[in-house]
Amino acid sequence: MRKLFYFLFTILIFSNYSCDSAGSDPILCFTPPNDFSFELVDKTTKENLFTNGTFNSKDIVIKNLDDTSKIAKYVFISENNVNLIRLQNIGWQTETINYSISIGKKNIFQFHVEAKRINTECSHTEYSNLEIKNTVYELDQAKEVYKILVDTQN
Repeated sequence: MRKLFYFLFTILIFSNYSCDSAGSDPILCFTPPNDFSFELVDKTTKENLFTNGTFNSKDIVIKNLDDTSKIAKYVFISENNVNLIRLQNIGWQTETINYSISIGKKNIFQFHVEAKRINTECSHTEYSNLEIKNTVYELDQAKEVYKILVDTQN
């Protein structure tokens, strides 16, 4: 009975820390912006094009199509034969993003998204009009990764 009491008490304490409760600590319900991750795979074999050596991460070029003076921030993640391009810092403020992603001189795709930062007691970012243009892609919802299907024959 004593264990049940402590269990219920613990649940009650944690349930009071939510964004809906008036006067809650805003740090407890702060939500940072999402990252956008892309895996470039062969359209036919679905093989990762960085892992198989078709592309080199040093050749990644991400251009801001709206303002060439701004640098598009990204990281290249290479772990366990999974190589991803991750766009970060989108949505810390209200903004519209228009990027072109190329590997060397090969245009791979364009990425567009509108981010609206909501600064309230529970700050978060709302995304709309997300578009991935000039390519075919699949969304792996479990991993939150967009698989960009690249035609390596052209």
